[in-house]
Amino acid sequence: MLATAVLLACSRMLSADVGDKGARAANLDFERGDKGWRLPPAYFVARGSGMNGTSALVYDNADPKLPYAFPSQKVRLEPGQTYRFSAWIRTEGLGPANVHGATLGIEWSDANGRHLGGSYAGGLKGTTDWTRLEGVTTVIPEKAASFRFIPYCSPGCVGKAYFDDMEIAPYERPIVGHLLSSAYRNTADKGRIEFRVGLAVPKKHSPEELKAEFSYETPDGSRKTVPSRGLSRDMAAFAVDVVELKRGKSVVAFRLKTSDSSVLGSTQLPFSRVAKMPSRHVWIDEHRRTIVDGKPFFPLGMYTGSASRRAEYVKGPFNCVMPYQAPDAVGMDFYWTNGVMVIYSVKDVYAGAKHTPRSVTSEDAADSYVQAKVDAFKNHPGLLAWYVNDELVGDGWLGMLTRRRDFLECADPDHPTWAVIYQLQFLREITSTFDVIGTDPYPVPDKPLSMVTDWTRRTDCAYFGFRPMWQVPQAFDWGGYRTENPGSPQNRMPTVDEMRSMSWQCIASGANGLVYYSFTAIQKESHGLPFAKAWADVCKVGAEVRRYIPVLLSVEPVPAVTGAPVAWGVRTWRKDGVTWLLVVNAQDKADAAELTLSEEFSEILAEFGPAAEKTKACTVKISLAPNEPALYRIK
Repeated sequence: MLATAVLLACSRMLSADVGDKGARAANLDFERGDKGWRLPPAYFVARGSGMNGTSALVYDNADPKLPYAFPSQKVRLEPGQTYRFSAWIRTEGLGPANVHGATLGIEWSDANGRHLGGSYAGGLKGTTDWTRLEGVTTVIPEKAASFRFIPYCSPGCVGKAYFDDMEIAPYERPIVGHLLSSAYRNTADKGRIEFRVGLAVPKKHSPEELKAEFSYETPDGSRKTVPSRGLSRDMAAFAVDVVELKRGKSVVAFRLKTSDSSVLGSTQLPFSRVAKMPSRHVWIDEHRRTIVDGKPFFPLGMYTGSASRRAEYVKGPFNCVMPYQAPDAVGMDFYWTNGVMVIYSVKDVYAGAKHTPRSVTSEDAADSYVQAKVDAFKNHPGLLAWYVNDELVGDGWLGMLTRRRDFLECADPDHPTWAVIYQLQFLREITSTFDVIGTDPYPVPDKPLSMVTDWTRRTDCAYFGFRPMWQVPQAFDWGGYRTENPGSPQNRMPTVDEMRSMSWQCIASGANGLVYYSFTAIQKESHGLPFAKAWADVCKVGAEVRRYIPVLLSVEPVPAVTGAPVAWGVRTWRKDGVTWLLVVNAQDKADAAELTLSEEFSEILAEFGPAAEKTKACTVKISLAPNEPALYRIK
C-alpha cells in the first residue's frame, strides 16, 4: 500500500517544467560598484579585488560580535522553475572553525512578505584561492512573489572574503533521468521486477505526442521492445518477470521519442538474472528491509564523534551507531560485543573534499585508502554499512560518488552503502551513488515539524519507493553551530514530544531506519540542557521506537486505508493476524478525520495517542493534537 501511495504522489511533488524562463538580476560582477545592491556594514565593493583585477564585493571584519546582516539584491524568478546560481569566492583567514563561512543563496517570500524558503550553496573558510561555489534551487513554489540573491558570510565570521562573477540561470534537468529497478543492486533470481525512469518533459511536448519504449534481452538472445506501462511528464514505468530476462548480466534500456520519432533522451541499466541470490552478511530485501545474517533489522542509532562516552551510548536503546571518527578494531569490537552495529564512515575520502586525509590527493589514492578500510573490517560481524556521502552534491562530485559506490560493491559485496543529503533538488541526480538514502530535516526551532513528513515523502518519491530510507531526525540544538547568541532559547533542543513526532513522521512516510543527529551535539550542552537530561530524552524516544521494531519489520499483507488528510502520515502493518495503524498529524493545528479500512474490524485499541472511535464496520474517527502521533492495534 505504501509503495502505491508513493507512486501516486510522486508526479505532484517532484514535477518541474524546464522552459526558457530566465532570471532577472543586475551587476553580478560589481563593475558598476554597488548599484542594485543593499550592503550592510563590513561589506563594500573594491576595484582591483576581483578575478583578473576586476571589481569584487569584499567582506572585511575583525569583530566576531558584529550584528549579523548580509548583502542582498532583489531578483526576478519564475514560479515552477529551478535555477542554478554560482559565484567565484576567495577567502583570507576567514573563521573561526565552527562558522559556515563565505557562501551564497536565493530566498523567496509570498506576496505578504512571509518567508517561504530558500536554497544555499556550500561554504568556504580559512584561506582559499578563487573557487566557484554553486547551488541549485528547489522548484520555486507557486506562492513565491519576491526573491533576493544573497552573497554573504555566516554569523560570527572574522577575516576577509571576496565575491565576483556571480550567475543565476535556469537549471535544465535532463529530460530523461536515471533508470531504476525494484531489485537490490539490480540483481534477482525470481519474481516480478518493476522499472521506473524519472522524466522532466518540457510543457511544449504534450503527453499525446510522446512515445516511451523499454527494451530488454530475452533468454534466447533476442531483444524485445515494449511500450511504457505508465507515462507522464515525470515518469515512465515497466514491469517484467525475471524469467523473461536473459540469464546473467544484460541491459534494460529506455528511450523517449516524439510522434515524429525524434529522440528526446535515452538511458539504460545493467541487470543481472542469477540462478540463486548470493549469501550476504547485510543486504536489502524486496520490502526495503535491512537483512543482517538472514534476519530483518531496523537500524536505530545516532551519529557520534570520537570515542567519548561510548560506554553510555551502548547502554541506550540503539542497535547501531554512525561514528564520524571511524573506529579502529578495538572500537569495532567494543560496539559489537555490546550489541551495537557500526555504519563505517568513508564519507570524507574524496580528493578535494574538505576533510580528506592528506594522503588522498587523487581518486586512485582514495581507492587505496578505502580498500585498506575494507580489508580491515569487511569481515567484522559488527559492520552494518559504509557511509559514503555526507551532503556532497553537484556535478563536480557525481563522478567520484558513483565511482565510490561501484568500488565498494566490488570490494565488499556483503554490505550496502548509505548516503545522506539535505539538498532535495539533487535527489534524482545522485541515484547512481548509493544503495540506501537518507535526508536530514532539522526544523526546530525555525520551521514547522511538517518539514519532516515533506522531506521524507519527497525522498521516497524521488526513487519511486524502490530505495530504502534511513532517515536522520533532529536530536540536537542549533546553539552549537550558530555563533550568534548560541545560548538563546531560539536555538533550543527539541522537546521529547517534538522528537517523538519527527521519529514517527519519518516512519509513517516510509522510513526503514532512523539514525539521529547527534550524540556528540548534545554533549556540547550549548542549549543549556545538561547532557544527562538531553540523553534521557533521546533515549526515551528511541526506546519507544525500538519497542515496536518487530511490528515495523512485519511484511504480512495489510488492509488499505483511505480518508486521511494530506497533512497526515499513515502507515499500516499486520503481525500475527493483528493490524497496526500508525497516524501522525504533521501540522501545527489539531485535526480529526474518519479513516476507512478495506476490511471490517471489531475493536481498535491505542498503544499510544488518543482513543479512536469506531463509527462503522470499517470506519474509525481519530482526533489528534498538533504534530501528535498515534499507534493503534486493530482486531
